[in-house]
Amino acid sequence: MTLAIAEPRQTTMPAEKETTVGNYFVSNYPRSPFGKPERVGEAAAALGRPPAPGTRLGLYLHIPFCRKRCHFCYFRVYTDKDSTAIKGYLELAINELELYGKQPFIGGRKPQFIYFGGGTPSYLSESQLQHLAERMKSILSWTKRRK
Repeated sequence: MTLAIAEPRQTTMPAEKETTVGNYFVSNYPRSPFGKPERVGEAAAALGRPPAPGTRLGLYLHIPFCRKRCHFCYFRVYTDKDSTAIKGYLELAINELELYGKQPFIGGRKPQFIYFGGGTPSYLSESQLQHLAERMKSILSWTKRRK
């Protein structure tokens, strides 16, 4: 649990590029206790364990790009990135999924859902979304075959 003390909220909130004190929420994605250096060992151990039989898999991919920052948004988002930066982010996300796909915790499972969230996933171009979906399917099919 994250605890923060916020200053009194303004009556009108400007749209900001960064999450600051005064936004409606006090934390950013990702909110994982494993994000702390002292918890890396626990996270690595979890990745190395196969899932219990019947354990379902779901994926969440944070797409942190928006045209503007909404005053109620508490996610990490960027409003100043071009298509090159977005492409770089998507490639890194795909690389990360490939690394996870090689870990026992995936266990050859196909995801029950893939959720794109965060900023505005519809900010991606059609070709970016198609490429992302094709690569994700390829990686997850690969994990299924390697069982």
